[in-house]
Amino acid sequence: MDPHTSIESNQKTSQSAGSRHYTGLWALFSGVAAREGYLAATDQAVISISNFLATIILARNVDPTQLGIYGVGFVALRLIRSLQEGVLIQPLNVFGASMNDESFRRYATSTGILQILFASASAILVAGCGWLLTILGNDVAGPTLYALWFAFLGWQLQEYVRRMLYTRGSVLNATANTIIANAARLVLMIIWMFDGKLTGIAGLRAIAWGSIIALIPGLWFTRHYWTANFDNLIKTWQRNWSLGRYVIGSTIGSWVSIEFYPVLTAGMISFAAAGAYRALQNIVAPVHALMRATDTFLTPRAARSYSENGQRALTRIMRHVYVITGIPTIAILGIAVLFPKQLLHLLYGDTYIAYSNGMILMAIFYGLWFAYAPLQAAFKAGRISRPIFIANTAATIAMLTIGLLLIKGWGVYGTIAGQALNALIVNFILWGTWIRMRVKTSDP
Repeated sequence: MDPHTSIESNQKTSQSAGSRHYTGLWALFSGVAAREGYLAATDQAVISISNFLATIILARNVDPTQLGIYGVGFVALRLIRSLQEGVLIQPLNVFGASMNDESFRRYATSTGILQILFASASAILVAGCGWLLTILGNDVAGPTLYALWFAFLGWQLQEYVRRMLYTRGSVLNATANTIIANAARLVLMIIWMFDGKLTGIAGLRAIAWGSIIALIPGLWFTRHYWTANFDNLIKTWQRNWSLGRYVIGSTIGSWVSIEFYPVLTAGMISFAAAGAYRALQNIVAPVHALMRATDTFLTPRAARSYSENGQRALTRIMRHVYVITGIPTIAILGIAVLFPKQLLHLLYGDTYIAYSNGMILMAIFYGLWFAYAPLQAAFKAGRISRPIFIANTAATIAMLTIGLLLIKGWGVYGTIAGQALNALIVNFILWGTWIRMRVKTSDP
């Protein structure tokens, strides 16, 4: 072959590959999926900003104990979200994403009925536990738990409707629903603030009322997804449980190993210490929003891609997600580490400046958490939930041993250090499993 011809051929191949690369990159940022991704990011930004502002409003108008009550209640809401994710939301995302309209209506309606039953049962349970603690003389934890019944009921129903919209690609309506819920919540908090009625429990009630208000238009947005001819409830439960038994174990494990730490802090130290933790965590809250956006938006789409193209599709999507979300994550954590005292003073005054050294630990924890969040979403999309369960079980064991010692010895700083340790353990197990899977399938 003529060497000049060979060189020209290689150049054309290289240019063609480069052209495909840039075309794919442009599509990543400008296609329909990208626009939906921007909406999903907006949706989570609204949630994050609302949580951020709610914490600031409370921190500036109540004492650390009241902020701790709100923080512990918020963690309890995340527990019920973990249960909901396992038995209802993730099965809806994974199974519902590839269904035709008629099959989805039957399945989503039966799962919705299960959601109503689950929300009602959890509301009754938390109210009962709160009442029992109150009559036994616990005048802090008891009323806090009792007040959560309304939030457990309203928030779960609205979240189910919102995630149903995501599953069917109606991201704009899901975002609108989020805006309504959080706008109502913040308006109520501001009204109560000026009336002198704002407390930690009032902050939790505001979440509930915002969810109930948003549920009404949410039901309208999803009106085409409901049917009287729904699937058998027992069979739907069995189907959801076939996927959810590991998901629920992993989500509860994740909650226990990471988010239960502030509750332990409240019990072992004080609710005021839990309030200090909440103030620090609020600084890096935008990172949590990115992770939630990734999970909410990525899981149903990755599930469709996995069913069509296997692990190769998951690998490609994951690479894109890490690139897109990694840059803002590094920026947020970097600013938090460089200017902790200034940020704490700006947001809360001088109340929590003494805890500024904890921001380095918080940034490490959130960085490690982010390192496995998209990977965990990919596992769920591929219906590979066992490694998540194992990882979070190992992290839970670490929390109940080393974690307790860290809290006892270092207080709030020990809480964050324990969370970082658990995130490191989850990273080690999930990434180890993923690498072995790629080697086994020879996926480039």
